[in-house]
Amino acid sequence: MDIYREDIKDKLKFLSVTQQLLFAALTCERLYPNYLYFHERFGWGNPKVLLDCIDIIYQYIFIENLFGRNEIQQHIEAVDIVTPNTEDYSEIFVSFALDACTSIYSTLNFMLDQNLDHIADVASYARDTVDMFIQVRDDIDTNFKGLEAKIANDSLMIQEKSRQLSIIEKLRSLNGKRITDNLIEELRDKSPIINIEVIS
Repeated sequence: MDIYREDIKDKLKFLSVTQQLLFAALTCERLYPNYLYFHERFGWGNPKVLLDCIDIIYQYIFIENLFGRNEIQQHIEAVDIVTPNTEDYSEIFVSFALDACTSIYSTLNFMLDQNLDHIADVASYARDTVDMFIQVRDDIDTNFKGLEAKIANDSLMIQEKSRQLSIIEKLRSLNGKRITDNLIEELRDKSPIINIEVIS
């Protein structure tokens, strides 16, 4: 059982659907640079597809039902097409790119069915990206007995988990107030979730 995922899911339950969607959008934005890096390094994929989807998610936050089910489904299929297969690449960068794609894929699916598992998955993809980065950055043996504790206590992991929890708490404190551009800018962290250049 993924305890962190279940804990985040329990906290997300207290948010409105629109707030849950914003949480996911803010997380997708931080993962996107990893896909861009993968695209530039390997010459595969299409970053514009992901950027367009992030834009659509934000538009949907302000105007619910702006896009019909068929249109959302088309974007889901577009993301699927530009999602790399980890078996085609031996380097870790493909996993980071995959997390960026699947976070957007899950968010778009949430727009269709409002299943909270999709948003919990987005939180998990961000956590997994940081987890993998720490392992590669520190060259940690996967058989190391203290692996989980070492990663959990790493400042980067603490920072990402704190970011997620902080966004949830701030959104929960709105008490039904409308989401504004100013609020999004206040919550937005424009820095990439990991410094991928460190392991390049």
